[in-house]
Amino acid sequence: MEGNRYPENFFEHYIVSFSTTGCTLDEKGFEKLARLYIEIEGINGFIQLIKEIQVVKDNNDWAYFESIAGDFGIEGFNTINLKVMAEVAMNVYHNISAAGNN
Repeated sequence: MEGNRYPENFFEHYIVSFSTTGCTLDEKGFEKLARLYIEIEGINGFIQLIKEIQVVKDNNDWAYFESIAGDFGIEGFNTINLKVMAEVAMNVYHNISAAGNN
């Protein structure tokens, strides 16, 4: 990857997962994706994804990942969708973490 900032490719894998799951391009679809990802990859994989999403946010690398979505033929996918996808994943993580602390 560019500059090797994302050597584990968690967010790229998440985007590819979206393209193959039939989830909708909205908050409900992104929440379904997050929960499906946890079922398949486990909570530890999801935690790694969340860490990488934070780095993407910090680096403002949305355009890079928008091009990846385009490479996988995801129609209508743009930077706004990526940010919503990332925010929903982070919210799911925070909700799970909060539930685990009760």
